[in-house]
Amino acid sequence: MSELRLSYPACMLAEKSKFTAEDVTLIENRIFAGGLDAPGAIATLLALEHCKAGKCPEWDAFFVQILSDHVIHTMHPLGALSEAKVEWLRRVLSRGGLISSRNELEVLVRVMEMAGPQSRMLTGFALSQVWHAIIDGEGALASHNRGLWTAMGMKQLSYINRVLTALGNTKPFSLRDAEALFDPAHNLVPDGQQTVWQEFVAAVAGPDLEPVAIAA
Repeated sequence: MSELRLSYPACMLAEKSKFTAEDVTLIENRIFAGGLDAPGAIATLLALEHCKAGKCPEWDAFFVQILSDHVIHTMHPLGALSEAKVEWLRRVLSRGGLISSRNELEVLVRVMEMAGPQSRMLTGFALSQVWHAIIDGEGALASHNRGLWTAMGMKQLSYINRVLTALGNTKPFSLRDAEALFDPAHNLVPDGQQTVWQEFVAAVAGPDLEPVAIAA
């Protein structure tokens, strides 16, 4: 995104210390009045999300809504997910498989909630964000306590349960259940991470989910 040349008024807004509600109205009406189909619109939206300006609640709501609606209601097939959409979403939301922005993470969950049963196609990608947060201490779900022995927290648990709800699972995952799936000792043995990762996905999303490698 650093090589993207933003046009006015996006270039001006990207240099602000913080977005305001008025800025978001300007962004919505001037920059994205026609949605995200225009050339460079997606790149501009992401550049604004990752610029140095602090983000107000109005921006958070706008970003999540316009991007999730675009995926489900504008991209083909309309109202549904496809392998092409899933791969596009991976490329747009993550860098090296890791989602660093909480708004981008919210887009992923919102798309899963909107897609219903088809959200299963995104389960491995969604749950890999929990893995990165707990084991690697990275990403939008990571806590401030980094390291090998980082514990599962309520933020990660709430996220897991939203993913489960999107999949149609009405039984919430408990913190004890979730913590039991993360044994840091697996990091110390060959192939330990991959084994415990598959066990985690099976326990959370069900054993019939197609195996998914840990996002690198």
